[in-house]
Amino acid sequence: METDTSIGSIRRILVGIDGSEHAAAALVTAIRLARALGAEVVAVHAIPPPAPAEYGFDLFPAVPAELDPAWREEIHRQFEQEWCRPLEEAGVRYRALERDGWPAAVLREVAEAEDADLVVVGRRGQGRVTELLLGSVSHELSHTCRRPVLLVTGPRERGQERNRAGAGAAER
Repeated sequence: METDTSIGSIRRILVGIDGSEHAAAALVTAIRLARALGAEVVAVHAIPPPAPAEYGFDLFPAVPAELDPAWREEIHRQFEQEWCRPLEEAGVRYRALERDGWPAAVLREVAEAEDADLVVVGRRGQGRVTELLLGSVSHELSHTCRRPVLLVTGPRERGQERNRAGAGAAER
């Protein structure tokens, strides 16, 4: 599949949001791009399946939050009314989609289904070892998504990079 990645060809931007500051940074970037390009934003939130440990080991196992209708309703409310609020306030065209599944897989599948020209996700900056052990949505997408992916660092990580750069300059 050959993709035209010239700036003028970006009509649909998919952004993964989950309420984190890293996702908020990705959303700000997606909004800026959408405004500049007249593109539509597709905001996607993935609800991962419960981990086996969430069921507990009691005689009467706990119901994982992801399966609790009240929890799902509250997350849906937050997604539409809080996390997507910057899209509405910016006045960009957008749609909000929620899907069940592993976040990287959901974002990859929705990007294909929606014919996204660009996928924007926040990068937590966990470091190589942590990413290898725990996994990372941005890391997985950068290796498996067939669409162009833009990784956006969060505010804390940018500050840490500035501090490291400043310390390096002071040492010279």
